[in-house]
Amino acid sequence: MITRRNTLKHAPGPRGGLIWGSLPDFKQDALGFLSKATHDHGDVVRMRFGPVTAHLVNRPEYVEQILSHEASCYDKNTRSVARIQATCGDSLLSANQDAWLRHRKLIQPVFQPRYLETVGDTVDGAMETVLNRWSKISDQGGTIDIVSEMMHLVISISAEILFASSVASDRIEDALDIILADTWRRLEAPLDPSMISKRFHRRAFKNAVSEIDDIVFNIIQNRRNSGIIKDDLLSRLLAAHEGSSEAQLTDQELRDAAVTLLLAGHETTANALSWAFYSVAKAPEMNFEASNLHHVFSETIRLYPSIWIIERRAIKDNEINGYHIPRGSSVLISPYLLHRHPEFWPNAEQFDPTRFDPERIAQRPRHAYIPFGLGPHRCVGLHMATSIATRIMQNVYKRFRLHLMPEQTATIMPSITLRHSGSLRMTLKTVL
Repeated sequence: MITRRNTLKHAPGPRGGLIWGSLPDFKQDALGFLSKATHDHGDVVRMRFGPVTAHLVNRPEYVEQILSHEASCYDKNTRSVARIQATCGDSLLSANQDAWLRHRKLIQPVFQPRYLETVGDTVDGAMETVLNRWSKISDQGGTIDIVSEMMHLVISISAEILFASSVASDRIEDALDIILADTWRRLEAPLDPSMISKRFHRRAFKNAVSEIDDIVFNIIQNRRNSGIIKDDLLSRLLAAHEGSSEAQLTDQELRDAAVTLLLAGHETTANALSWAFYSVAKAPEMNFEASNLHHVFSETIRLYPSIWIIERRAIKDNEINGYHIPRGSSVLISPYLLHRHPEFWPNAEQFDPTRFDPERIAQRPRHAYIPFGLGPHRCVGLHMATSIATRIMQNVYKRFRLHLMPEQTATIMPSITLRHSGSLRMTLKTVL
């Protein structure tokens, strides 16, 4: 009997090597390889990474199909999520179905608009100390590394907003650098012994995860010892951990949720801010009005979406644009590529915040822009991230203009997130 599945064709794609397929090309230049694949083969590209068959999908309607309309046909049991779980466990980033829904219901209320009313005050308080230090650096003719500055700053702000706690930002930054680099290394590796046993993780990775655990458990213990009940995320997590309802969190779930929110919440926002200051520094004619800074941030995360690639696994046979997506195969969605699709983004490499003027937004397909994902797994913290980022930019540009040091160029480093390769030094000029 001839079925619909039998008549569907395979999507086109790069041939790749006999054993590892396109994995060597991906490892050498992930962004370049994927960009070329869509250029050469279209908006649905079939490729092979060793034993894994993957389909790169690069149109708004196909993305909407996978992440929204037919999200139940796909899950997160993927190669990438398996590596992330070594740090974050079963959390919003990695959990499926029931576990994910429990975490989402518990956490989402803290990210509603009424909880964001105090974000501005928290940011302003943290910025005052930073900007005063920058003033001294400016007076002495010194420079700052905007990448490190934003990482330290956003760590501090996130910990205060989410957990009403201060943390040693340098400890988190150093540990996170190791964790992200090792996670990406294992994702690209043809063979990953740590998937067989945790004992095979590198010592540096295990030490970094232990460092993060120490920080998180210290936050939790200090809150318990204080006896103070706050209307913040940590109180909700502790209440769920100590309760007896179906929403009760185990010890492991409490740890996983806290670690995920502390790491994922700040690292992506800090990356985006560094890209924003870099982009503005290269556009001296920029309008620094507060309303325009929202457009600046939106355009920044179009060009440099922190979550630059999303992976899902097909749990049943599916079809995208007439191509067969077999059960068990992976589907890849790259906001980085989608945000550069020439059909929806003319002169896509140009930094142009006016793309987010209302009349220009109305001319584009709704889901041509997905810096925070789409569908039920859309980032829960998107409004908080945007609020923090734009408030930080407002504070900075009231007092300074940032200029790139000569010959400073930001190099994109695709990893678990879209990071900067190395530091990015800038000079500070006081606004008169």
